[in-house]
Amino acid sequence: MGRIMGRKRKQTLRGSAQPALANEPLVLRLCNAFVDNLAMILRTAFVIGAFFLVQDLRLFTAEVRQQPADPAPIATLDTGPVTPIETPEPEEAVLTDDVKRALNCTYTEYRNAHYDECVQDQSEIYRRPGPGPDETGYMQYGIQTLYARLDHPERHD
Repeated sequence: MGRIMGRKRKQTLRGSAQPALANEPLVLRLCNAFVDNLAMILRTAFVIGAFFLVQDLRLFTAEVRQQPADPAPIATLDTGPVTPIETPEPEEAVLTDDVKRALNCTYTEYRNAHYDECVQDQSEIYRRPGPGPDETGYMQYGIQTLYARLDHPERHD
């Protein structure tokens, strides 16, 4: 009879831990744990930050209270007529010819018109501009004509 009673014991969960469900993926459980830990860290940082803020506010309000309520009156001085201070006119920026040329070379139209001045070496960035549609009126190139043959040349052995 003692043996039969031993088999009838209840299979219950002991303790306060939540059961790990087998149908919940491990990645999902890890993400949930990470989010829970991060939330706890952020809450702790918020409480500590609030503590320091309140402490700083107390120091600030103590400084404000210590300022004198009535400032001393400003003594008025009897001065003569006020003469305005002469300020020199601002000088215009002086650009040398080299700086102006370099500035103009940054614009595409000017660079294409004065390519040899703007681009000293063979540049891979700034290619030499090709002739425009109006510049090709008198240029005529000999077009090479190639003919194809269908019959094979005879072999002379």
